[in-house]
Amino acid sequence: MSNISRTGSSFIRWGLLTITLMLLGPSLAICVPANSTEDTVELQILAFNDFHGQIEPPSGSNILYYNASTYPFKAELGGAPYLATLIKGLKATNPNTIVVSAGDCIGASPLVSALFHDEATVEVLSNIGLQYSAAGNHEFDEGVTELQRMQYGCCHQKDGCQDGDRFVGAGYYYLTANVVNSSTNSTLFAPYMIQEIEGIPVAFIGVSLKNTPTVVTPSGVEGYVFLDEADSINDAVKELKEKGIKTIIVLIHNGGEQDGLASESLNLSGPIIDIVKRSDREVDAFVTGHTHEAYVSNVDGRIVTEAKSQGKFITDLDLIISKETGDVIQARAKNVPVTRDVPEDPDISNIVEKYSTLEESIAQEVIGSITSDISRDQGRSGESALGDVVSDSQLYSARKDGAVVAFMNSGGIRTDLTYKPGGNEGPGNVTYGEAFSVQPFGNSIYVLNLTGSQIDELLEEQFDNPNVGRNSILQVSSGFSYTWNESAPTGEKVDISTIKINGTAIDPEGSYRVAANGFLADGGDNFMVFKSGTDRVCAISDLDAFVEYLQAFSPLSPGQMNRIAVA
Repeated sequence: MSNISRTGSSFIRWGLLTITLMLLGPSLAICVPANSTEDTVELQILAFNDFHGQIEPPSGSNILYYNASTYPFKAELGGAPYLATLIKGLKATNPNTIVVSAGDCIGASPLVSALFHDEATVEVLSNIGLQYSAAGNHEFDEGVTELQRMQYGCCHQKDGCQDGDRFVGAGYYYLTANVVNSSTNSTLFAPYMIQEIEGIPVAFIGVSLKNTPTVVTPSGVEGYVFLDEADSINDAVKELKEKGIKTIIVLIHNGGEQDGLASESLNLSGPIIDIVKRSDREVDAFVTGHTHEAYVSNVDGRIVTEAKSQGKFITDLDLIISKETGDVIQARAKNVPVTRDVPEDPDISNIVEKYSTLEESIAQEVIGSITSDISRDQGRSGESALGDVVSDSQLYSARKDGAVVAFMNSGGIRTDLTYKPGGNEGPGNVTYGEAFSVQPFGNSIYVLNLTGSQIDELLEEQFDNPNVGRNSILQVSSGFSYTWNESAPTGEKVDISTIKINGTAIDPEGSYRVAANGFLADGGDNFMVFKSGTDRVCAISDLDAFVEYLQAFSPLSPGQMNRIAVA
């Protein structure tokens, strides 16, 4: 059982220490206490979560965080070569350092990793020094068999070894205490691992998101059950207690949300609170993920951390362990930003460069063709020619799961498809890289049930939205049509009688299978009706669906923009 110090004061103390060292300069000899004493061992755990294959520096807005002086500061963060440099620097402060992840190391990845079935990311994280990881829901995107390949190695069954080398698998261990084979009653991977630190056994338990089967393709996890997180933690702790182990850290792919900065915990909420409170008191720390938040919190007397996503932060968690009892007597943590003002780690840079070069050649592969430019520009009704094509591609892939209509957010379509008569790939040809540029977010497609009334409510949400305007209009697939009234009041712009599927008006009480990308399916862009959908399953990625559609129906012509009418 841990005795948690107040993380805020610890953070300020570390910041002041940094300032002091900077002011004194390198010429002054300073006696720094050893990490361990006669009575205690200090264990440093470096943790991240939801890396999502972001081996190259991610793009996006600046992130606000505390710098060494504890003043708010903004910078663009992330990139595996910089993450590796930070980890090496932190490791140098304590020989007793273990690197862990709370899951989603892979999946929903950018092209440089996704092209290679995330082998690039596994290679990078293995070389960075990751040792233990929970299996996030995205680790199961391509099914249990593919996750096992990620762990143990072997060339991809379909695409082989794309980088010319045999894929040897992860140099770290996936832990799955709550993922159980329903036939053998054994866990997919080990539920926990034990590592000795100066003779003291320390256990790491890995826990997956209980709801994983509802957000991945069901066939991919067939034969496995995902048990309650807290119950599975307690089962593992019971075994560890019998072994006499008292220092226990949980790596869990579930988390919470908060309103403060990266090392704060302001109004923490979410499922992690209940999980922590129901977990055995012998657990000393929870490294969390899934919610893409950054926080350091104290829940029920235990330290709970998360480090945002995409390698933008790393949690520096220090545990002071009694040599006499083997138990944690103090814990402190802070989230450290992965800034780009340090040298890149050369070994990691070489790996990233290797895959970037390979990506460039594969990105030029021709996958289909178009008859003319297909634009994302929206007409008066809000419909676009490219929106028609993208939504049709999603319906095409989701029909096997019963979908009768697909909805696509206009903002998720990032660029036009251009005919390019003088392009290197040939007139009208579309390359893999161009298709990726249209939908670069790596969203999976979800299929779920909505009633006719809910579909009407969904369409009304287009006009009661912070993004009010043409950009808030959802693109719809072939066979779906409706009319909206520009002058009608909010909430009454769509007459449900005009909503038709293949020419037949929808039944307000009827149930319809609809497809949407994961961003929308989770209520993105304030389309909250999607969150009420039932019987949801996860299909293939939006990019894979687009590629398959291009391959099946090329040459593609621009959509006719005749599905949405405006009165």
